[in-house]
Amino acid sequence: MPKQIKLSFPEHQVEIWADLLTEKAPVTCKAIWEVLETPLQIFCKHAMYTGKELSIQLPQERCAATSLHEIVPENQTCFPAAGDLLFTFMPPYAWNGIPQAIYDLGCFYGQDCRTFFPMGWVPGNRFAVIRPSDHESFAYMGAKAIQEGQQTIMLQRA
Repeated sequence: MPKQIKLSFPEHQVEIWADLLTEKAPVTCKAIWEVLETPLQIFCKHAMYTGKELSIQLPQERCAATSLHEIVPENQTCFPAAGDLLFTFMPPYAWNGIPQAIYDLGCFYGQDCRTFFPMGWVPGNRFAVIRPSDHESFAYMGAKAIQEGQQTIMLQRA
């Protein structure tokens, strides 16, 4: 049975399960697993450029002790499907001159998505997939983020 992570939205009593793609993205999966050694409660927001995506900026203090800042290309895509989870790292100053590194966890809940940003195409490492039975709940949370703004999300190992 594959390793799993759980994405929970406590304010809405929604739980979503994702299977890690350890054979296709072993380095990324290992690093994400390390980040989630302790459950992480954080905000997610709806993405601006990529389509039907909830974007999570992982905290630098958790990521710095992992290999997420040295991630190699694994199972990359620029056209994520509904249910795909992608990790993208941007070093300091790469995104609009922001001096902090960005550890982005992109959670895609719909079709016709693309990882095209103002600086061009940025492929992400596809490291997990949400179970098909949870797609409807995840799309519901995407709609909530559009209507209400950022949402509280809990990420943890399952």
